[in-house]
Amino acid sequence: MAEMDEMTKGAFQEAGNIGMGHLATSLSKMVNREVKIDIPVVEMLSLDEIISRASNGKQKSVVGIHLNISGDVTGGTLILLPKFSALSFSDLLLKKSIGTTTKIEELETRKLREMGVRLCSSYMRVVNEFLGINLSIGDPTMDVNMEGVSDFIKKEIGQLADEFIVVKGECYIPSTNSRNEFNMLFEPEASDIIMAAIMKKMMG
Repeated sequence: MAEMDEMTKGAFQEAGNIGMGHLATSLSKMVNREVKIDIPVVEMLSLDEIISRASNGKQKSVVGIHLNISGDVTGGTLILLPKFSALSFSDLLLKKSIGTTTKIEELETRKLREMGVRLCSSYMRVVNEFLGINLSIGDPTMDVNMEGVSDFIKKEIGQLADEFIVVKGECYIPSTNSRNEFNMLFEPEASDIIMAAIMKKMMG
């Protein structure tokens, strides 16, 4: 698997920082709570590694929301929620007390899907503006499976590439300890386009 140099990682991380800041603001407005973010991590990962991390122990993802990215580069966005976070976000979005929701049903699914689309749109809009390139997101697909969403991830992004540049960020709500993992996935060929856009911006 190819490695990224530090300049390429830095370019993707800068774009990720900008996107996560706006994503956190959008989420805060949705749930009316303070939202904090972690510094995005940029890695080159295989499809198997992405699936393995999403299936890991107590943090196993049980809700997956995927939207395709098209335009100047191709890839996707993938929001992953562990069980506790999925239930907590359902409560917040439905204005219920934390701990009320014990099962993700039709109403909760619709609210979580709406949240995913709004977060992806907020993220991609500011990344577009920052980079000066054209990126569009497609219609969302979503899976709710309390046993894990590994099959969903493989189905949704497995046909795109065998490995991806992954810009991973997490936002969390301190008052509930709920976490929302946001992954921006690019095919490796996107690195040249992203780097060119960053360099153009730096040089004015």
